[in-house]
Amino acid sequence: MHSELAAALAEARPLIESRGWTNPAPDTIEAARRLLKLVEKMPRQPAVQVDPEGTISFEWEAADHGWLTLTVDDQGRLTHSAVLGEDEFTQAEAFGEELPDWARTLLQRLLAAGH
Repeated sequence: MHSELAAALAEARPLIESRGWTNPAPDTIEAARRLLKLVEKMPRQPAVQVDPEGTISFEWEAADHGWLTLTVDDQGRLTHSAVLGEDEFTQAEAFGEELPDWARTLLQRLLAAGH
């Protein structure tokens, strides 16, 4: 398992046990693994975190240029929200074996802006 994903799951464990957070479903964890594999060659890796509802989020920041968060769930969806310059984006797409076009475009724009 990817070290960032393993760390995020371990960090969430006490919150799942003590605060009633939802444990990520196996399909969510598998989607997170696929996403990490798809972005592993990007110049910057995301911060990974488990969310209270059991989704797993990946966040990239580009200082004053903006940020992008991709979130996977156990329903085969990839949700993204981003602020790039003065533009805001939010969308959910089906997530299979490849990064959806819109998510890939936003990630490329963010990484280009941060250089």
